[in-house]
Amino acid sequence: MTVIDTLGLPNTRGRGPLIVAQVVDALGTGLFLPFAVVYFHAAKGISLTTVGVMLSVAALLSLPAGPLAGPMVDRVGPRRVVIASNLIRVLTFTGYVFTDVPWQLVVLVTVTLWGESQFRPAAAALVAQVADGGQRARWYAMERALRNVGIGVGGLLGSALVGWGGTSGYTAVVVLNAVSFLAAAGLVAAWRRPAVPDPSGAHLCGADPAPRRGGYREVLADRAFRGVLVTVCVFALCDLALTVLLSAYVIEARGLPAWQPGTLFAINTVLVVLGQTAVARAVERYRRPRVLQAAAVLWTVSFALFAVVPGEHTGIAFGALALGMVVFTAAELLQAPTSSALTVAMAAERVRGRYLGLEELMWGLARVLAPTLFTWLLARGPGLPWLALGLCCLAAVAVLHRLGRVLSAHVQRETVDD
Repeated sequence: MTVIDTLGLPNTRGRGPLIVAQVVDALGTGLFLPFAVVYFHAAKGISLTTVGVMLSVAALLSLPAGPLAGPMVDRVGPRRVVIASNLIRVLTFTGYVFTDVPWQLVVLVTVTLWGESQFRPAAAALVAQVADGGQRARWYAMERALRNVGIGVGGLLGSALVGWGGTSGYTAVVVLNAVSFLAAAGLVAAWRRPAVPDPSGAHLCGADPAPRRGGYREVLADRAFRGVLVTVCVFALCDLALTVLLSAYVIEARGLPAWQPGTLFAINTVLVVLGQTAVARAVERYRRPRVLQAAAVLWTVSFALFAVVPGEHTGIAFGALALGMVVFTAAELLQAPTSSALTVAMAAERVRGRYLGLEELMWGLARVLAPTLFTWLLARGPGLPWLALGLCCLAAVAVLHRLGRVLSAHVQRETVDD
């Protein structure tokens, strides 16, 4: 067994530019992500309330982007959609520099979110095409680990630029983000797959030789996939609890020191970077619905730990939160690559983009619901958001139990025939 296999890494020979593109994209995203709200406030002079409304409106307007990306991926191929979505964001981030009019910024943010919502299903479909047989989950795991590294390094670099340059630093962050998207688009555009047939017989850079027409009616007729979409929405809410809910809960609801959320985020990032690919390899032999059930159970345990954190003892509280974060991250490590691989495995290649587009729609709905839902529950009781999330996870376990009995064996497992 090679070191690469021990670490759970996929075969990347001939795909180097795609990996570099992922890192560059993540680095640029990490530059801007921590400053998305404060940039419009500090650099553009827009009130925080108005910024919040702008971002919410843009998120709602971008909801159709995922489903609309599906047919594009199926018709023109994921590689072209990945390139186009990166170029769209080059234009919008460049536009941020030249306007401070709120309605114009809403338009730019909306188009940016459309680009992101088209990028994610296209990137997942591209991975499904380029991965060797049996290694899709490893690719999704490696992609997630690299993204965490890029975002972490980008965040540190962005903080340095803002601390050094003030308003000019914010502008530099936005410009560098635009440059990163341009570089990523160029790398993907320049990459050419070697003319080696795929072991599964699939065509890695094109559609089926004689594709049959398939639309969303066909996809929605897949009862098993409708069940999967329910779990996608639940898991998206669980994932968003980390960024939307945890800081407000720790600082506001429990009155704990402001350093604790940042430390918890660091624990999560380090564990993802170090463990994601190894965990993906370790669970390859298990059926995917079972792996996702285990993730849901672990999330339930982590939410219970978060809910019982005492506010009066800082040390004990941090210990409980840290333990909860470790369990939370273990659930993430199981769910993230497995869920993507399950969606791809259920889809015929000619409608793969549509399957992934609906998965993106579930994430979009969760992004719209999470801020309002979590804050509303938090205002009515510190433990209520965690209780609600735990109940949702238990419902997902039940759905996955039923799915485990109806999905065929070749869909449930990652095999060389994937």
